[in-house]
Amino acid sequence: MMAAVLSFCFWCLSHPAQAAHSPEPPVGALQAQTVASDPEPAESEAPSDQAAAWAGDCEAKDGEASDGEACRRLAYLYREGDGVAQDEVRAVWLFARGCHLGDLTGCTMAGFAYGEGKGVELSHEKAATYYAFACDGGEGTACSNLGLSYINGDGVPKDPKRAARLFKRSCELEDISGCTNLGASYSLGKGLAPNQREAARLFERACQEDDQHACYNLGVLHRDALGMPRNYKRAYALFEQSCEADEASGCGNLAMLIDDGRGVRRNRGRALELFDRACDLGEAESCFSLARAYQTGKGIARDIAKAILLLERTLELDPDTKSAVSARRALAEARGAEAAGSTP
Repeated sequence: MMAAVLSFCFWCLSHPAQAAHSPEPPVGALQAQTVASDPEPAESEAPSDQAAAWAGDCEAKDGEASDGEACRRLAYLYREGDGVAQDEVRAVWLFARGCHLGDLTGCTMAGFAYGEGKGVELSHEKAATYYAFACDGGEGTACSNLGLSYINGDGVPKDPKRAARLFKRSCELEDISGCTNLGASYSLGKGLAPNQREAARLFERACQEDDQHACYNLGVLHRDALGMPRNYKRAYALFEQSCEADEASGCGNLAMLIDDGRGVRRNRGRALELFDRACDLGEAESCFSLARAYQTGKGIARDIAKAILLLERTLELDPDTKSAVSARRALAEARGAEAAGSTP
């Protein structure tokens, strides 16, 4: 079992829906990610045995000191159902107990649970409180997540400048998600003066630590010549890498490059396969691109029924996506064509 501290990615720089010879500025897209893993339990102990040991340490009695770290590790087992019956409610209680016993990672995990509403009633205010406590104690992931709270106004007032300061502290504490989010702040000019070179440096650092959000963002900078010369081949490699790690936007942008023949030979069939994968992973623009292919029969057999399903999914995923107006228009046309085709 690999226990993990959970965090978010601030902005993953998006691809324009139109042909990329007139690229748009990067746009924000919130995504979850996993960072900073705890050590795995010793191979000699089964999860059930480990759970019993951690439960004893967490609930120490007879004058013995309780162990906050043991509470947090036990919480991971309950959250994942690893060697014990899965119980998200108990997991949150244990994370919170670990926090109150001084385990800062437990504070971060309790905050994450409140922010997601998993095992406890959703409360962005409580999430921010837990993050602030852990961040003050030097827990880098908490600083990054608190920064996101200030970006989105979740439980705290919106404050991009304060968010940028928190991302910087997180990065200084060696939390890679904080470095990625700080890079996005520089790239988008949110809370900081725009600085694409510094953004690229931070994305490169985080990408080398296997943060695929950062690798993807770095690919956008290479593709759009932001802070560096345009390099489609490098962008292609970075998008491909992030796509292999199931980064939806990476697959979508990779499909765009292949469909346009930038940095690689044009291959409509492969592009459509990647749009399909990105759509399955939740990337609205890719769903729209695939829908239009089915609607027009460009590179694939025309299928109005599939086009309708994909256009509906596009709008369900993101009703405000860049292509939302076009998607609604296309959906009306597709429904009209379907109705006309079914008329005797």
